[in-house]
Amino acid sequence: MSGPPQSQYHENFTSFEHMYLLAYMQLADAKAAVFMAITSGAIAYIVGHYGFGWLKLEDIRLHLILLPISTILLTFSAGSAFAVIVPRIGHAGGIIHFRAVANRRSAKKFVSDVLATSQSQMFEEQMTYCYELARICTRKYRWLDRSLWSGVLGYAALLATMVFL
Repeated sequence: MSGPPQSQYHENFTSFEHMYLLAYMQLADAKAAVFMAITSGAIAYIVGHYGFGWLKLEDIRLHLILLPISTILLTFSAGSAFAVIVPRIGHAGGIIHFRAVANRRSAKKFVSDVLATSQSQMFEEQMTYCYELARICTRKYRWLDRSLWSGVLGYAALLATMVFL
């Protein structure tokens, strides 16, 4: 799909959008790493302090109900944080995506494909790539939200457990 040449404004927008998306994805990864560390520490505390005896649920009391709830929520939070960090591969076509570049027969073929791409086609490739990054970023933040709220609820249940002991 070839159209009129793109303006400097379009090129600046593409660059801005790409940097914006990368920054937000890196921020999500950093937050998720912190969430994972905090929730993993809480899970380690539960196991270290209470052991695994509470899993039998023989003597059902309030704190024995809150402990499994806390552990499940914190484990879900850690897992959700991990899901944020796990790499996501978007569209692997075109001339930008690393797999599309690496799937070329040679570096010369890649250079040839880039040089054969018109300015409007290049803009379209860049905006398609930004769209894929935006979809990845959206999924990352969806998992980050899950991690945050399940972690908050898990910590609340853990604190309630500690109060009732």
